[in-house]
Amino acid sequence: MISPMSTMAFDKEMYNSVSQVRILPPLVDTRRMLELIHAQTTSLTELESFISYDSSLAANLLMTSNKSCYGLRGQVGTLSRILGVLGLGRAKWMCLVSLMMSWLGTERVISQARREMLWKRSFVAAKVAVEIARKRPWVNVEEAFLLGLIYDIGWQIMALRFNEQFEAIFETAERKGVPAWWIEVCYGLSHAEIGRYLAVKRAFPESFKAVAAFHHFPERSDSFQTEVTLICLVDVLAHSRENPEAVNEDITLSRCRRLFISEEEWSGYQQSLEQIWREADLLWGLLR
Repeated sequence: MISPMSTMAFDKEMYNSVSQVRILPPLVDTRRMLELIHAQTTSLTELESFISYDSSLAANLLMTSNKSCYGLRGQVGTLSRILGVLGLGRAKWMCLVSLMMSWLGTERVISQARREMLWKRSFVAAKVAVEIARKRPWVNVEEAFLLGLIYDIGWQIMALRFNEQFEAIFETAERKGVPAWWIEVCYGLSHAEIGRYLAVKRAFPESFKAVAAFHHFPERSDSFQTEVTLICLVDVLAHSRENPEAVNEDITLSRCRRLFISEEEWSGYQQSLEQIWREADLLWGLLR
């Protein structure tokens, strides 16, 4: 077991390391990505559909599209708008660079099992976020999808930059049967803080910053309560295989009421999870 580090001692190293993140390797390497990149007939719609399966690719394009050179810092928050800003050629290039990083092995330190875990959870979260958002006319469905896809991006950055601690956190959490975010504080790390810092550094929209920082504690957010609460509930459902007791805790049901989610509706999302997980399992096998 790695000895825990104090939060204060780790902060400077963490911030410096996260500041260096420019692009993330995809969680899945596929021949299909190369086909889309090289094909002259690939459309923006086809590329968007593929990118929507991988949180790393989506985060890369979000980072790029919100650069000051586009004059849209912090304003682009849906995949369709991201691709509209970047254009097909630039988006293809970003996907190719991501894939090259993976091939070169400079950033490929995440084990196959952890990549599968991260990919499936982000896929399930994005799908559930859309289901909930569709019944709430005051929520942008496209933005909810992207929030669900990348809200936990801090775990991926931790896995890449602080892999030893990342593995120890998950091994300990699995052994004790508790959520990983309960354990990470012992190592002076916080995937939520890492995600928030990246979102701030790369000029993500304000709602993305709030969700990254407070998706476990939406009551602490000063803004975007709807989005943060929605993704908090999505996170509970996405982790319900490992932590089923959290689904019907009083605090969870209280958060449901804030979004006017009835007990019947909440039960419906739980019932739909098995089908979504089957879809995730199937797609993971196909994309690999």
